[in-house]
Amino acid sequence: MIGRIVNGKYKIVEKLGTGGSGEVFKAYHIHLQTPWALKLISSMEDCAQNELEILRSLNHPAFPRLVDVFDEEGQTILVFDYFEGLTLQKVIEQYGPVEEQRARNMAFQILDALSYLHNCSPEPIIYRDLKPSNLMLLPDDSIRLIDFGTARLFKQQNADDTVYLGTPGYAAPEQYGAAQTDVRTDIYNFGMTMFHVVTGKHPLQCSETQREQFLGMAGVSQQFTSVLLRCVSASPQERYSSIDEIRKALKEGSSRLESIPAALGKNAVEISVSGIQRGIGVTHFCLMFGMWLKNQGFRTAVLEYGENRDAIALAKLVEKESHVEKHGFFQIHGLSIFPSMGKEKIDGFKRSEYDYILVDYGVHDAYVSLMVRRSDVRLILAPGADWKLGLLGDFLRGSQGNSDNMNTYLCFPFQNQKSIQIIQSYFRLSNLITIPCVMNPWKPDQEEKRALEMIYEKLFQADNRMSHTGKRRTYSWHF
Repeated sequence: MIGRIVNGKYKIVEKLGTGGSGEVFKAYHIHLQTPWALKLISSMEDCAQNELEILRSLNHPAFPRLVDVFDEEGQTILVFDYFEGLTLQKVIEQYGPVEEQRARNMAFQILDALSYLHNCSPEPIIYRDLKPSNLMLLPDDSIRLIDFGTARLFKQQNADDTVYLGTPGYAAPEQYGAAQTDVRTDIYNFGMTMFHVVTGKHPLQCSETQREQFLGMAGVSQQFTSVLLRCVSASPQERYSSIDEIRKALKEGSSRLESIPAALGKNAVEISVSGIQRGIGVTHFCLMFGMWLKNQGFRTAVLEYGENRDAIALAKLVEKESHVEKHGFFQIHGLSIFPSMGKEKIDGFKRSEYDYILVDYGVHDAYVSLMVRRSDVRLILAPGADWKLGLLGDFLRGSQGNSDNMNTYLCFPFQNQKSIQIIQSYFRLSNLITIPCVMNPWKPDQEEKRALEMIYEKLFQADNRMSHTGKRRTYSWHF
């Protein structure tokens, strides 16, 4: 098949895959040298005419244009736009699960495309086979739906479908003959597709009762989890009844996320974290607070400075060393972690790809004191025990040169508010934060989540310190 010239003008150069009703190839127009996608379907198949009928009526940017059709050697050949990119299936295989905020952006695009199909006249079009391998992600993060081999026109009078089609794991129960497929079938397919996208787990890898657990393990917010679980209800009556209902639910969740300010301007907000002694919990805090930020829908990364190799040890523990060697980072529940970066790599880090980055500087020495000056927020972890106050006093006296740093906070792990008040009074400090004892940084309980939320509010919302004119945040800090 490779090298074959069809219709005297399209030379097939590569097989792209097998669709719901035929094989798909990449081809070049032999005169114009433009790439096209060719789908070859047996002309005897009813689905060839069904797909052709549907594709002729489409006019939406999420779908490939049908630009040519002809019969040759017993096959109907459809010529489409060729899209350069990866299917979401390939994205998951190569890079792992997609972070929630990016997945939400994908979801809105997919829902827009499904809404267009469901509102076609005179009859809605039911796609019926939404899955990661039928969704193309372009370099600009836009989504394209490909393969209409299983789509059908909805017939109100039909009690069930003549042919039962779909992909196991993504297909709704009614696609196996329980009832006629309708818009709620696509809603089920959508829910299972997004489940796979955000967890990295194929729907067949877990039972119905495990879905919420897998979403939680992936760090997906409770609001997004609730939407997806309703989409994949076994009974069509328990699902959302329309795409508009899903969009409304997701927008409500997005507006709540937007009420917590994201990065201002083009680049990420940089939070430096260091400690006045070893073993104070700098890495643990970065992972814990980074995970909380990620679960709020923010694109978040943790950068490890220096060669203490704690992040490498963590990568080894979760068996992701090979991913670090290949890509320079790894993820746990969607949180991106970059081990042993060093100054040059941190300087060249692509901040525009994130909302927040936490830089784990380890021990706060004289060199780190210079490094953190560029950070938007500087957190310094210190011990609050009575017998450690001398060490704290020595650090404060040596930090007098930083008295003009208005965005620096001293943070005390495991201290209650009474202890903080004593330290505040004794040293006459104002910007103090208490860090909760969170045993599992990936899955804090509700009380611990509230404590982390209060830290965020202290840093970014207290006294309306965040400028609404697009300027960087400013803080009061007094040694």
